[in-house]
Amino acid sequence: MSLPRRTKTRRSFALACFLFALLLAPLAAHAQQLTPLRLTWDKWQLHDGNEPSCALPVAPACSTHPLEFADTNDANSWQRITVTLPPELAARPQLGLLVQIEYPVYQVFANGTFIGAQGDFEHHTGPQYVREIFPIPQSLYPTGKLTLAIHIQGVPVANALEQFSPVLAPWEQIQPIRSLDTLDYLRSSWIHYFAFILIGATGIVFLLLYGVNPAAREHLWLAFFLLAIVVLRAGEFATVVNLHIPSPVWETLFILINAARSILAVEFVFAFLNRRVTWPWRIVELASLVSLPQLLLLLPTSSQTYFQLVAITESIPVHHLMIAGQIASVFCFILLLPSCFRSRLTEMRWIAGANIFLIIEESNRGLSFISLPHLSQDVFYHGLDIDLRAIANLFFAIVMLIAMTFRLRRIQDRNRRVEQDIAAARNVQQILIPDHLPTVPGLTIESAYIPAQEVGGDFFQVLPLPNSDSAFVVLGDVSGKGLPAAMTVSLLVGALRTAAETCSTPAQLLAVLNRRLHGRSEGFATCLALLVTPSGHITLANAGHPSPYLNGQEIETAPNLPLGLVPEITYSETTLQVLPGQRLTLVTDGVVEATSTTHELFGFDRTQSVSIQPAASIAQAAQTFSLGAPQADDITVLTLALA
Repeated sequence: MSLPRRTKTRRSFALACFLFALLLAPLAAHAQQLTPLRLTWDKWQLHDGNEPSCALPVAPACSTHPLEFADTNDANSWQRITVTLPPELAARPQLGLLVQIEYPVYQVFANGTFIGAQGDFEHHTGPQYVREIFPIPQSLYPTGKLTLAIHIQGVPVANALEQFSPVLAPWEQIQPIRSLDTLDYLRSSWIHYFAFILIGATGIVFLLLYGVNPAAREHLWLAFFLLAIVVLRAGEFATVVNLHIPSPVWETLFILINAARSILAVEFVFAFLNRRVTWPWRIVELASLVSLPQLLLLLPTSSQTYFQLVAITESIPVHHLMIAGQIASVFCFILLLPSCFRSRLTEMRWIAGANIFLIIEESNRGLSFISLPHLSQDVFYHGLDIDLRAIANLFFAIVMLIAMTFRLRRIQDRNRRVEQDIAAARNVQQILIPDHLPTVPGLTIESAYIPAQEVGGDFFQVLPLPNSDSAFVVLGDVSGKGLPAAMTVSLLVGALRTAAETCSTPAQLLAVLNRRLHGRSEGFATCLALLVTPSGHITLANAGHPSPYLNGQEIETAPNLPLGLVPEITYSETTLQVLPGQRLTLVTDGVVEATSTTHELFGFDRTQSVSIQPAASIAQAAQTFSLGAPQADDITVLTLALA
């Protein structure tokens, strides 16, 4: 008998919890024995500048003041603290010092004795914010009193996590303390990182949407905008779990991504509005690039040159201008609000709300970087640290994804309607362009028609005259392609069939078509009109169309304007005689202008050389010539010969 699905789920969850508890059991056992001494930063003192005596327990020349959590760009500084060890720690043969400091290059001293270092003082590089453990033998604290000093080189950093402070503990317990601190931090901040995982997934979805529809550039900009902040959070997570990322690598990513995010925000907004970026916002984009000179700090330079560059690139004017550019780029989202509130679509209201939330939170965060009044962006609830910035970005990403999904659905519905209209137009055109030509006594007429798209702009008609064995043969080409050209074809064919009942010459026929087309279409049409008799006598008029070929020779026709350009035109006529064994060939410019993959045209010479062949062969020759390249225009061929 099988268990209910809900029971199976509960048992699986209980088993997973049990296995997780087993994995944490050794760590928990260590935790019960820990007696750490946490040296919170508010107890430390700071000395600005390089004074080697600051390492000693007694250092009259080392003037200090309370340490504040702020970046220092001085070439050297010292952080000091003097503590009296609890008896249980003073009795230990060796202590471990867990240093959790934001700077990548520093040296550590205990009662004046060097106990370890991180990074390279000569090249100003080191791992980005890692928590190192340094041993302190009992011989350094015989009286139970300990002065710890950290000599810091002021290398700029991308991440500064204030949640961690140095810890003193028995040597065998210091490693579990570091692990437990990491777990405690992740447990309190899991909402933060989970939100950015979802933001990253949303960014990937937008990237896929752009791949499906490259014309929607806003998908690309939004994808990069979201993924950029996820990369920054991934770097922060790497420092939390103590991955040794070299500071030059992470500093480069941090500078480039922060500069790019401002540009991506502006580009997304204007792409969403389908407008070009205006010059004031170009200035905002340039302001965000002020941070790029910081990349000069990655060059191998002497300490003197290095800290001269630091004084410039990390100066308050440069830093504040960069932050001002980032805040201004966030305010660019305000440009979306009028469109959102004017729209009748529900999702646009959600976009407006998400934008307002994002603007408030991101600008509030920017204000904190330039020491202006701001609200806390963290909310603490039952031990959880809820980062409002992560929530704002996640809310914005999800709302934009929902809105884009609705818009994509509307686009698909519109495309479906357009496809239906095109299908209807194709059906109409199939009726207008005959598959089987009417029979004209004494003549053999062949046709070939290959449209470049679903519907074409070429047309031809064979219209026998009432009470006569003669017929009008008409071949034309409407400017443009697709549905607009097909609609013009419908207009011309309808007018042609009506005019053929009253006109007696090709010139009259073209004049009527010209008047009907003028003012009803933005384009024009070229056209050949022929009056053919069973004896092979032909009268033709040409309205800007390629001349016909008789038995491989081009027939010269008088130059005339195409249809639809001016209201009144008098078309001239040409007469010729088709003899037995000869073939009269009419083509549209889709034959002459067929283009190969090397951009070579089929041309008039090739057209003339194949003009003695049947209509289907001529059309096939032009299509084969352009095989591998997209067909640029409709291909239509008519041939006439005495039966």
